Amino acid sequence: MPLRALRSQSSPLYRLPGSALVLIACTAAVLLTIGLSAIFAWRDRDEAMRQAAGVAGNIGLLAAEHAARLIESGDLLLTQTASLAGPTGSPLPDDGTTRERMALLAASAPHAVGLEIRDPAGELVLSSLPDAPPGAPPGLKPALNPEGRAIGDGRMAGRAVITLAQPLPGGPGRGWAVAGLDARAFRDVYRALEVGYSHSISILKPDGTPLLREPEGQGTIGGKGSGDDAASHAGDITVSRPVGDSGLSAAVTITTGSVLRRWSERLWIYAAFAAAACATVAVIGALAIQRARREREAEDALQHAYDTLEEHVHQRTVQLERANAQLEAAVTDKEVLLKEVQHRVKNNLQVICSLLRLQAARIDERARRGFDESLRRIQTMSLLHELLHRSQEPAHLNFADALRQMCDGLVRSDNPTAARLELEAEDWIVDADRATPLAIATSELVSNALLHAFPHGHPGTVRVVLERAENGMRLIVRDDGIGLPAGMPSQHKRPVRGGASSGLGLNLVQALSHQAGASLKIERDGGSIFTLSIPNQPVRQHAKSAA
Repeated sequence: MPLRALRSQSSPLYRLPGSALVLIACTAAVLLTIGLSAIFAWRDRDEAMRQAAGVAGNIGLLAAEHAARLIESGDLLLTQTASLAGPTGSPLPDDGTTRERMALLAASAPHAVGLEIRDPAGELVLSSLPDAPPGAPPGLKPALNPEGRAIGDGRMAGRAVITLAQPLPGGPGRGWAVAGLDARAFRDVYRALEVGYSHSISILKPDGTPLLREPEGQGTIGGKGSGDDAASHAGDITVSRPVGDSGLSAAVTITTGSVLRRWSERLWIYAAFAAAACATVAVIGALAIQRARREREAEDALQHAYDTLEEHVHQRTVQLERANAQLEAAVTDKEVLLKEVQHRVKNNLQVICSLLRLQAARIDERARRGFDESLRRIQTMSLLHELLHRSQEPAHLNFADALRQMCDGLVRSDNPTAARLELEAEDWIVDADRATPLAIATSELVSNALLHAFPHGHPGTVRVVLERAENGMRLIVRDDGIGLPAGMPSQHKRPVRGGASSGLGLNLVQALSHQAGASLKIERDGGSIFTLSIPNQPVRQHAKSAA
């Protein structure tokens, strides 16, 4: 739009002085900068919370895996301790030999404090610790599960332990094998983890009550949880992971306050960015106001340049439109000429076919076969020229359409037997230079199969398939007839299956395949299989040409 037209707009925005417009733009830029900084800071806060949740998940997974390994080793100790109790029905052992073997088992696991054999009521029968107190620990009896393994907490040899209990052979009615795992084996690993936030790691029972917690405090071994403590951490990030198949879970809690403290340490970045952006906007605004005073002088010169450029563009546009019209007329003339040539070639080929038919009527049966083959080849070329004449692109055609019409003509003219011809072809747009040799080669193969693959009127099937391959297209002509002789010397010399012309036909197929850039493969598999592998070529897709 010309600059004078801008100044003539009815909107009051265009009638404001340039300095006022600069001030409005600077104010909007400052507000936008502050707003974007606030948005980015808040999004950074959300990202910090997500990162903390991810850290909690990773730590929880590590803690759960570590606890699962310790409990698995404790289960192994329990199994070996239960085997020391003897078979079902035997009295529980209390001799020194068994105690020494239990002590050796406990010493083999650095994280095991002691091993015990207890009666069904939980009373101590035998312990690997020489000074183990008699009776049942306060936390053991409630933890004993008549249906299987029990996990609880307690103390052995003056140390806090995680107790694992397993029924002896014969069931809980006979007694229990108890192992005490040192709580420090759990805590030492948790203390070594670098989390970067204020956190706690807990091992929870199936009912959610804590079995162990690091750092130690309320709700851990030796202490009692309270509702106030749970309420004070209601907004914290907590991630729980199952501890194998033990029913326990490892919970990692990161306090929201520690996450926000780390986030607040990065707020100065956004503040510095906002301040720098506002200062930049102020400097740019001052420069823009100075330049606005000289805008009026430059506007007239710019308007003159605009008018001159518009005139040049108009003149150039007229020239290009004239040249485009000439090119379109030339292209149209060439397309009409090419279609006319295709039409005349098709008519001339039809005349040649008619002359050959007249000549064939006057010669003997043996010579007529050569005339018929020449006539069929000329008809194939005539069909291609007819399809090119009908095509929207005179230099390209759909080879699948050519195969359909060609096979329909062959099955009506060259099928003296009860053979059936089947065709399965995918659309393939190909240029005329490749279509002609491929069509004549296919006509040779199909005609020879119809004439010679089924002697004495035997029924059969000739199948033609045009399909896409990995590196181009594949054309297959297959029959289930008498097949090729076993003494065929090579794929370049076809055996005489139907007369002397068969060798000529295969040589012609070989030459035409080479001309089209394809390779011919001959196989015997319940008949004869001829495969033409046609490499890719840069042609447009059928859908585009049809459009």
